[in-house]
Amino acid sequence: MKKKILNTLKIVISLIVIVLLINYGLFLYLINTNNIDKTQVSALIRKNITPENMLNFKYRNPSGLNYKNKKSIVVFGCGYAEGVDLSDDQTFEKKLSDYLKVPVYNKGMGGGFIQHTIMAVQSGQMDDIIKKSNIAIYILPTLNDSVRLKVYPDRNYFSPTFLYAKNLYPIYEEKNGELVLRNSKFPSLTGNTLNRLLTKIYIQHKYFNKGNLLTKYTAQHFIKLNNELKAINPNIKLVVLIFWDLEQNTREFNKLMKNENISVIHIADISKSINVDLATDEYKTEQNKHPNEKVWNVLTPLIAKELKKIK
Repeated sequence: MKKKILNTLKIVISLIVIVLLINYGLFLYLINTNNIDKTQVSALIRKNITPENMLNFKYRNPSGLNYKNKKSIVVFGCGYAEGVDLSDDQTFEKKLSDYLKVPVYNKGMGGGFIQHTIMAVQSGQMDDIIKKSNIAIYILPTLNDSVRLKVYPDRNYFSPTFLYAKNLYPIYEEKNGELVLRNSKFPSLTGNTLNRLLTKIYIQHKYFNKGNLLTKYTAQHFIKLNNELKAINPNIKLVVLIFWDLEQNTREFNKLMKNENISVIHIADISKSINVDLATDEYKTEQNKHPNEKVWNVLTPLIAKELKKIK
């Protein structure tokens, strides 16, 4: 009996050693391939992410601070909101501020998603801005991006930025009808490079291009964001701006948002009056294929018109 237990123990230890070696080998390959400074990363040390981690994020400069005593607008989202590849003067926030003559705050986070915004709001760093804003906009490129609620972004499975990040990727889990930030008891194990890679492959295959599978889950995140905003400013109005999804493909999402008094603006709907194909390269940045300045020149007046209808 003792011999059997000892042999089993040897097998378990051997498997653990093999997994650790594979993990470390993959880690070394990635940081060497991408010329990453080895002193800035760790193969084993991982930590649970918290709202406090958002305090160090560097946002773009706000626009329209010269418009005194005007209610402001705060814009959240990923690289679409941040204005990846654009200068401050080319962003949606700048265009919107100029058009409506109000202060507009750019709180977009390239590579981030709804859960990052929730944590940023929870951190307390934006309280003053939220208190003096009457509208909060979240720019959602497409419901297919909801896979980011489950696993780190980028269709490149070997994206080094997330594979060996010291902080675990933020994921909210549903517990007793509420979304609770996942807190791993063993973050170094959960966040090892091999496990992250395998999880990425599985989740990407299961959910990408199947945004309807995560519709309710996505809506729960916006409801949580709305509740966090209203806890700071009960009068603020959350607006979800969906860039690429057609209205008929998002009926369930629209219904869930309407039930929570969250407005949804579909670019596909409001742009019907213009004869412009925003999907062409003419309207994309060269490097990351995000909306360029031409897009916001066209869309900002249409979006502003819809915002004026919101009570």
